[in-house]
Amino acid sequence: MPRDTSSDTLAYWDERVTACRWLIAKTAAWGGLAAMFAVLGQGWLEDARPIFPFLQQNYGVWQAAYLLALALVFVLWAAAMQQKITILHNSKVARAAQQRIVDFNARQAQRRLEAQQRREQALREKQALAAKPQQEVRSNKFDF
Repeated sequence: MPRDTSSDTLAYWDERVTACRWLIAKTAAWGGLAAMFAVLGQGWLEDARPIFPFLQQNYGVWQAAYLLALALVFVLWAAAMQQKITILHNSKVARAAQQRIVDFNARQAQRRLEAQQRREQALREKQALAAKPQQEVRSNKFDF
């Protein structure tokens, strides 16, 4: 029995769309966690100022470096979200195309089945006509 590769491919795209959605959810959760630590980290940096003299002396530089690191993390997070959203979009487009292929193949298979049934019906009718005893038609002109 031949495998239906178009349905297998459709299942693959369904799984990929689901996986992309989970990746987006996880990336958003990581972004939320990073934002929470960014807010807490700013407070921790300020609280650590009196404890560590090197922070006290160059607090402005440390704060600028911290904000730069946060900006870099945000840009990387935004790029990761954009990439995952693009992958999700491409997966949905591919899944829709594969669904059209599966539908087309199903219609073609249905047409082939109907054509085969019509041929079989015509063959049965032809055999039924051939099996009927034919009546001989006699002409009255030369009857002896």
